[in-house]
Amino acid sequence: MNKTNQFKSGSARNCHSLKEVILVLIIVVVIFPLATAFSVDVKAQERNSLEAHLGEAERAFRKALELDRTDPENAREYYRKAILHYEYLVNEGRVRNGKLFYNIGNAYFRSGDIGRAILNYKRALIYIPDDENLKQNLEYARSRRKDRIEVSQSKKVYRTLFFLHYDIPSRVKLYLFLISFSLMWVLATVKIFLSSGQIKLAIIVLAIISAIFCTSLVVEDLGFAGRPQGVIVAEEVVARKGDAETYQRAFKEPLHAGTEFFLLETRGGWMHIELDNGVDCWIPPGAGEIVPLG
Repeated sequence: MNKTNQFKSGSARNCHSLKEVILVLIIVVVIFPLATAFSVDVKAQERNSLEAHLGEAERAFRKALELDRTDPENAREYYRKAILHYEYLVNEGRVRNGKLFYNIGNAYFRSGDIGRAILNYKRALIYIPDDENLKQNLEYARSRRKDRIEVSQSKKVYRTLFFLHYDIPSRVKLYLFLISFSLMWVLATVKIFLSSGQIKLAIIVLAIISAIFCTSLVVEDLGFAGRPQGVIVAEEVVARKGDAETYQRAFKEPLHAGTEFFLLETRGGWMHIELDNGVDCWIPPGAGEIVPLG
């Protein structure tokens, strides 16, 4: 190849490289800022939309409270309006927090929907498990449901034996675990320099306490993820022995809104559930909802 051809080939490569550099500069200087600005603008619009729905929900809820005694029928309409706006935040905005579900539960309860009130109180408990007012509202809503399903004897015994797991709030268990675990390691460090039977005994006791509360927290977390809890939201539903209307009734009487269950499996929209008394049955699509949301 002669020098002229080499020069032309080098010039072509340099020209091609220059075009690539210019293209990259255009992307970095022009297109990327525009795309970023567009993304920020979209997020700002979404945030404004969510804030507008929250404002509408709160105004509707306050109006419903004002009308509760003088015009209960009109008040229920405002509660339903508040629910629509609150649930927009959950379904479209993907908002997940305890206070939001607490408000939805209150709105459903005041509008007369016990099933969805209990459902949303239980959802709120996932995020604010130590809120005493929430727990009281949940227990009061439970007292208003029609079905009275006794907890099985085995579960009663289990809850009695493991009262620390059931009776101590999650946040307190976490604090106790962190304190006992930290003290255990402090004493373990001290024991390196000072040998003492009492220190050894204290380390063992703290290790046991740490293990108890750590296990309780893990079991509690797996309980939400492993076997999902649910609530019947239909006013009443005939439970079956299988996943079709052709199967025999599981009980003489229908189940009613607010009855809680554990989900065993789903098949064609039908839910295979276990009640608190340990009895299992099937309920049709739409009759129940699961507490944890995706």
